Amino acid sequence: HWRSRGKLVGLVGGEHSTPLGAIRALAEEFPGLGVLQIDAHADLRESYEGFNHSHASIMHNVARLTAVSRIVQVGVRDYCDSGYAVAASHPKLQTYFDFSLKDRLCQGETWHDLCQEIVSYLPSHVYVSFDIDGLEPALCPHTGTPVAGGLRFHEATYLLKSLHLAGKQMVGFDLNEVSPGPPGDEWDGNVGARILYKLCGLTLLSGGARD
Repeated sequence: HWRSRGKLVGLVGGEHSTPLGAIRALAEEFPGLGVLQIDAHADLRESYEGFNHSHASIMHNVARLTAVSRIVQVGVRDYCDSGYAVAASHPKLQTYFDFSLKDRLCQGETWHDLCQEIVSYLPSHVYVSFDIDGLEPALCPHTGTPVAGGLRFHEATYLLKSLHLAGKQMVGFDLNEVSPGPPGDEWDGNVGARILYKLCGLTLLSGGARD
């Protein structure tokens, strides 16, 4: 177990069902763990095509973990009726739908203020689950389920930075759904690598590391 060796753990690659075990382990180590989910999709289905441990059910399964106290979703813009109902009513969930964030920005609110509000819902220990399709599709055109809208690169990285500025400790993360393009097209991988760099650096920084 890498955590028992004093290592920080980040999960890279695969589709979005993969981090459940890592989140469960970290929640046992940090009871009351919060999860910041950056994603185009709510991932709150109880099951999808008869399977209840797919990418479409990851946050439904995370919400069932007793030691997870809060899930804050950012950038969600593709969801079913049942997922919307869960997001609107589940006591552990705080969902920032993409259309709502964009409306508030158009009405004059700043991204800084929105980020402060978002992170205020999270406890002191936070796991970040970053689905690359939470970004606008121009940054991840070959991901499996791109959706119009989404976060710009600097919006996503400023949100991550806001965790540290608010005194939250990032205790782990995943970066998923990054899909390579055709041979010679490295754009998706380039963007994914830069997000991974930020996740690694801010996890270290929030844990007390210094230059």
